[in-house]
Parts: sequence; C-alpha cells; structure tokens
Amino acid sequence: MQEIDNNIIKGCIQKDTKAEYAMYKICFQPMMSICYRYTRNEDDAADLVNKGFLKILNNIGKYDIKLPFNKWMATILMNTIIDEFRSNKTYKTLMQHTDLYPVENSSSVDLNDAEYKLNSADIHKCINKLPDASKMVLNLYVFEGLTHKEIGKELAISEGTSKWHLSNARNLLKEIMRKAMRSAKVYIL
Repeated sequence: MQEIDNNIIKGCIQKDTKAEYAMYKICFQPMMSICYRYTRNEDDAADLVNKGFLKILNNIGKYDIKLPFNKWMATILMNTIIDEFRSNKTYKTLMQHTDLYPVENSSSVDLNDAEYKLNSADIHKCINKLPDASKMVLNLYVFEGLTHKEIGKELAISEGTSKWHLSNARNLLKEIMRKAMRSAKVYIL
C-alpha cells in the first residue's frame, strides 16, 4: 500500500473532507483485499471497508504519527471484521464442533497442480465454500498470522476450537479444491 502522507493524516484529524477522500482513495484497494478474504462477495467486502474506514476516521486523533499508519489501519480493519463476525446472529451456532460438510475419503489434492489449474479467483471461490467460522479461523491463522490463542481470544472460543476449525477448513478445502481441479480446464497455447 502506498504510504499515507502526514499532511493527509493531519487533514483527516481536522475533518477536512478532501483529505478524507484522498485517504479513502489510497486505502480502499488494500482494505478491500483484506476484507474480501473474509466475505462471500464484493458488496459485503465493500461494506466492511466502509465500516472500517469510518472507524479509522473516528479514531484518527488517537493515531501516533511516529508509528506505521498501514499497521494501525490494518489493526482497526481486522477488529471491524471480527466485530462484524461476532455480531452475526448465527455466530454461536457456527462455532460448534460439527461436520457441516463431511469430507470424502479420497485421493489427496496435489496443490502444485492447483496453482496451474486454478487462478486466485477460483481459489477464493473455494475458500468461500467453507463454513463461515472455519473460514474466519483459516483467514486469521494463515493470512493474518494469529496464533490459536490469539484467535481464541478474538473470537471468544477455546484454542482447541480454533484448532478444530483450522483442521476442518483444511480438510474441506482439500476436497473442494480436488473437485474444482477436476472441472478446471487447462488450455495449452
């Protein structure tokens, strides 16, 4: 992400709409790429971006200009994503240990083949087929680098439940990708 100029940050602190718009233009794509990992479609991701950006603007007076803005912004955005996940009515039922989609015992997925047959949009579609709770844990663990203890604290679940959701996500993802690779067409030029 392009570094935010200190004058833009100062303008946002002073509630200058031009500075706020300039910051939004710079931050939108990086924020969208983070949010898209946690949602099922672009509209939901854009909604999270806007909620997160509003929190950033409302709290920008608390930002320490000596620290990297990108890290501060990402932290607020992740907290927004987690808050939205928690506020979901089905959150409690999603955190139970149940096999929502049983995985067939079949040949394993050769993930090296997957990179040749599936593009990033295909892989995102595969991840979106995961149950919401397992998808959230997978994203927090793989993309955000949180530990199971940190995930447990953020989502108000035990470390064991976090580990189960990660294992469940991996198993389901292998099966989903195996099916997707079977249907993927490879064109050789």
